[in-house]
Amino acid sequence: MDISVPTGLGRVNNLGLMSDRSNLTLTGGIITIAGLLMVIFGRKTSQPVPQEAVDTRACPFCAETIKAAAVKCRFCGADVEAAEPTALVHGWVVRIPCRPGPDIERVATLIHAAGYPMLEPDGSVLSVGAYANKQDATAARKALGMKLALHGEVFWVKPAA
Repeated sequence: MDISVPTGLGRVNNLGLMSDRSNLTLTGGIITIAGLLMVIFGRKTSQPVPQEAVDTRACPFCAETIKAAAVKCRFCGADVEAAEPTALVHGWVVRIPCRPGPDIERVATLIHAAGYPMLEPDGSVLSVGAYANKQDATAARKALGMKLALHGEVFWVKPAA
């Protein structure tokens, strides 16, 4: 960007053009830094399981999706039996590493006695849950740590394909 202007005696530096150039450079630098900070510190949100997928089922008469606890279909009006709550096989779980052998059996017995749901063990790792949302799994992890002195991490278990 040329900052000089022609006059009768030659070219003279224009202070207004110099100021515009420094303003544009400064603004561009600030926008670049803000963009970099957004890329570096921006987070991708995890896609939670929709609540409809957890507590719905198909009506046995009209095949429309109804709530799992419904006793009457809102579409066809048929009386349906309330579905028994089924344990989730995917969702948020607390994974607790154990030593193989008697230790894993002892820990599994403690967890069952405390009333927590469990998935099948994965080698020497016990999975407590599955829970529909991360807050429930985190609360279970804290309760297991405080009540039973068991420590683990919260993970998402994908549905079986």
